[in-house]
Amino acid sequence: MFLFWLLIVFVPVLFVEVKYQLKQAFANLGFTTSGSFFKPNTENFTIIGNTSKNKEYGIIVPKLGLDEKVIFNVDPNDENQYRQALKEGIAHASSTKYPDENGLGYYFAHSSSPDFKVQYNAVFYLLNKLEAGDDIYIWHDYKRYRYVVTEKRINRPDDVAFLYDHYEGENIVLQTCWPPGTTKERLLVFATRVKK
Repeated sequence: MFLFWLLIVFVPVLFVEVKYQLKQAFANLGFTTSGSFFKPNTENFTIIGNTSKNKEYGIIVPKLGLDEKVIFNVDPNDENQYRQALKEGIAHASSTKYPDENGLGYYFAHSSSPDFKVQYNAVFYLLNKLEAGDDIYIWHDYKRYRYVVTEKRINRPDDVAFLYDHYEGENIVLQTCWPPGTTKERLLVFATRVKK
């Protein structure tokens, strides 16, 4: 059992962590990543978040090198529906807000087994690396919306009170299981929209 866990959780998670650390090392040397290419990190040369392979419905988190599809209007109480959505990308919970609407939009994905996307979509494994001030971009109907991280917290799985709080302006929360490979707790990253 331990060997099975090691192969499907720890080894892929280690791979993602090493990849992230290498990107950070290049960033410290004055480079940034855009897709799979390294470009000089100058204000006028590259605008992170403007390019995406998912311009219809997607999410970009430049700090994490994340550019993934978003499946909107997924019922988080319908296991078959959300499991199918998570095979394709990141799920947006039905009955929560869309970009350009005041309130809270709720996005969720798995945090383990990144190389086994047929079973799990683990695009949110690195979510814990985000800090206040980091950028998140949501693409919806070919329009890009910029959000800035404001808060990060860990909750019990049954603590969903944050969904019923009052939110001023346009906000999102990204959620995943924590620690990776478990369902013990939930990691939540909150962000607020920044308008031009």
